[in-house]
Amino acid sequence: MASQSVSFRLSNEMLEKLSERAKAENKKVSDLAREILETGLTAGGNADNSAVLERIHSLEETIKGLLGVEDASVMTRIDSVNADFWQANEMLLAFLTKGVMIGAEARYFARLAAMYGMDVAHYVAQKTEIGVTPKPPDKDEKSKQMGFYEKKCREYAKQILGEGAQKEPG
Repeated sequence: MASQSVSFRLSNEMLEKLSERAKAENKKVSDLAREILETGLTAGGNADNSAVLERIHSLEETIKGLLGVEDASVMTRIDSVNADFWQANEMLLAFLTKGVMIGAEARYFARLAAMYGMDVAHYVAQKTEIGVTPKPPDKDEKSKQMGFYEKKCREYAKQILGEGAQKEPG
């Protein structure tokens, strides 16, 4: 369909605004004017769209100024920050996992050392004759001693780490 030319008058101020917006959107003034007119005439179109778009453009420029970026969109910058945050969380999770594993290993070896230490102390404390093998420690007594040892370990951890940092197993 062939198009027809229509001319109308605009105030200098309105033409300046139209020109600035066309330049910002990298469009011809006539193309932008046609788009604005078509939007205003379509069902549901709003004659105040230019004011809303102008406000959005102003907000975008303010945000770009605050972020210190010229050509990057705000969403691109936010996505970049989110990616950095996600990567930091993954690294922290790996570090914490390794710390928990090391802590479990340390607790196991500390418990094992305490058990062997109790056995050695028991054998040394016995008065035996030369050539006679000392009796092994009583299992119930050793179990009570290990319970006492673990209770004291938890109390010490609470004292060092603070209340609530060391939960009772259960």
